Formats: sequence, structure tokens, C-alpha cells
Amino acid sequence: MRININQILFLANRIFTYFLSPVLLTHHFTLSRIYAEFQQNHAGIRHRYGRRTQSGRCAFLQPSTKPGARALLCSPKPPPNLPAYIEHRVIAKLGYTEYSLFILFALWHVIETDFALIIQDDGWVLDAANWRDEFFNYDYIGAPTCHGRVDTATGTQWLASFEWWDHLNKPGSSVYPILNGGFSLRSKRMLRVFIDHPQLEIKIPRPNSLAFNPLRMRWRSYAPNEDAQLSAILRPQLEKLGIKYAPIDLCCHFSAEDTGPYYNEMDFQNLFGHHASWRRLISIDPPTVQYRLTRNIVQQARRERDIVRMFEDRGYIVQFPE
Repeated sequence: MRININQILFLANRIFTYFLSPVLLTHHFTLSRIYAEFQQNHAGIRHRYGRRTQSGRCAFLQPSTKPGARALLCSPKPPPNLPAYIEHRVIAKLGYTEYSLFILFALWHVIETDFALIIQDDGWVLDAANWRDEFFNYDYIGAPTCHGRVDTATGTQWLASFEWWDHLNKPGSSVYPILNGGFSLRSKRMLRVFIDHPQLEIKIPRPNSLAFNPLRMRWRSYAPNEDAQLSAILRPQLEKLGIKYAPIDLCCHFSAEDTGPYYNEMDFQNLFGHHASWRRLISIDPPTVQYRLTRNIVQQARRERDIVRMFEDRGYIVQFPE
């Protein structure tokens, strides 16, 4: 059974889930070293600085063993038995939109390192061996999603269902896919962009439609979401300020969410991380992924069966709703 460093991060993710607050693993150009000596075998996880706990959860590597790195949990109050090497910062309870505002305007205040790996409760590291130091060449990297912005001479379109893919490399078209923020690597420069450039503004237009039962608002641009703002809505302005975004092919190696056409030739064993609300890691002993989609839907979705096979090859149990 292959069990990777997702177990280390999952402990933090479980805390995130419980408190509905962001979890961040931050680092200073040493992330690959954090993972480099991580070893495993069929008997369990072994590391010169860590061990497999009796409960089956992997112990965190101590900060002294990963120079320049820190683990940070932001939540209204610390959970019981939080390991001493995880720093805790008290923040107000956050709703969905407040979380986005926190990421945009306040997260920089608690990050002391040059980069931050943001991990929400539905994301985790799949394989530390797939880390690439070239990820550090960019200010923002996250999995491309099925939603995107396309600018042409006739105006701006917000497209879903991967339709933005058809406009790539077309003359006169500028394409800005929304890059997932739930498992994303960001530079301190990106985190501080609204502080260092106060002329930047977040604008949220009226919703494109309303849904009912329950009543809720919908935006084609996903404007209230921080990742939509940073990777699509404000991207042209941010690029003029020198912010660098990873190219799509590198984003696809960094993480996966939607298995769109950009993953057609992808070997999912080469993924570093993963994020998706419909695939959740619900256990690490044994490692178990729970789908919110039925098995029938998964079998019909583009390359989703390959994602399932990747999980199973890594030793995960994959479950579907009855």
C-alpha cells in the first residue's frame, strides 16, 4: 500500500474541517527538502524524524527538521491536543464569502515566509515525489477548472464546461481559466498585492441569476470567490504589476480538480496534489476517498475513471454513494 505525505497534511485538514477555517503550510524555498527524505514501506510510514502513530495517523515532521518551513493553523480557537509544532493564530469565524475576503486582504498578515501552500479540507498532497522546484517560479499556481474568462474584440465571455479551452491560442482571444485556490501555492507578493497596490479594487456585479429551494445567487464569473478574482477577473491588471501565473501544463502537474481536456494526455500518477468537493479524503487508516457522485456518473465523466484508478493504485479505498 502506498501512503504518501497527504497523511501529514490530512491531520491539519481534519482540524480545518472541524473548525471551518483555513489551514496553511508555509515555507521558504525549502518545500522539496521537507519531503525529500520521506520514506514508506508496507509496514507503515518511517522517517528519520517522524513515525507512524498508534492511532494510524502520521506524526508531523518537527519544524526543526524542515528548515525555513512552518505549519500554521488559523481558527477561532485551537483544537485540543494541537501539536506544539503547529502554530495557531486566532481568527474570527468565517463564512464562505468571508473566507475569500480573508484570503484576499488578511492572510498576508500571518504569513512570514515567501510562499504559502493553501490547503482546504477537500484537498491534499497526493505524492510528495512529484513536487517541482519550478513551482516557485510563479506567484500563483492551482489546478485549472472548468470555468474561464475569454476576452475578444467583441467583449468578455464567462464560459463553463471547459468551453474556454476551445479559445486557447486563437488569434484575438485572451483566455483566463479560473485556477483553483483550494489547493494552491502563492507567493508573499501575491498575498500582499492589495496592500502594496491600493488602487486595486474587488468589484462584484449583480448576480446573473437566482436559484430557488434554497434561494441563492449565481454568478457566471464566480465573482465572490477569491480564486476567480485573482486568477481570472483581475489577472490582466495583476500581470501588468508583474504577477506571474504558472502555465496551464504546469498547473495540471501541480494539482487536479476538474478532469477537463487539458488532462487528456496526463498520467495522474504524476500529480503533486488534488482538490475537489466531490472527492473527499474521509480516512487515512485505511486511506479512503468518498465520492459525492454516483459510480454511474463517475464512469461516464471524462477521465474520472482514471482518477479512481489512480487512487486505487495508491492504496486508497474508493467509496460511492449508495
